[in-house]
Amino acid sequence: MSVTIRPIEENDREAVRKLLTDRWAGPEILLDDEMVDASKLPGFLALSDGEMVGLVTLIKRPDEWEILTLDSLSRWGGTGTLLLNAVIEQARDSGIPRLFVRTSNDNLDAFRFYQRRGFRLERIVQGVIDKERELKPDLPLRGDYGIEIHDEVLLARTL
Repeated sequence: MSVTIRPIEENDREAVRKLLTDRWAGPEILLDDEMVDASKLPGFLALSDGEMVGLVTLIKRPDEWEILTLDSLSRWGGTGTLLLNAVIEQARDSGIPRLFVRTSNDNLDAFRFYQRRGFRLERIVQGVIDKERELKPDLPLRGDYGIEIHDEVLLARTL
């Protein structure tokens, strides 16, 4: 499968919203007690034969960028790495010294993915997912490996 990475464009917003709804129980994500609509953020798409096969959305702050969502529809195929590499390249070109990402405590695949790519565990915030679940009751109680989902884990990488 040949995958092309390109920045999100305005005419992609509906497809981005659909993917986030399918994979994140909606495009709105609780971040530091504020709901953020990830479908309106900058980022990159991964395309194969014109079909979206991956997405990364970013919050761009002056001193660091945050990866809010990263999805690959074909796990283990390298799409997530291509998306992350596009973010790293753009951040470096923009003079951004640091990237970080938050994930839930159950997401063992994310822990492996990010740590293998130079990210380090930085902080655990207890109860964040429980709080988000009050606003988004569709969020599951358990993850892929049967682990209860409660906390947020922050991983960061210096560029």
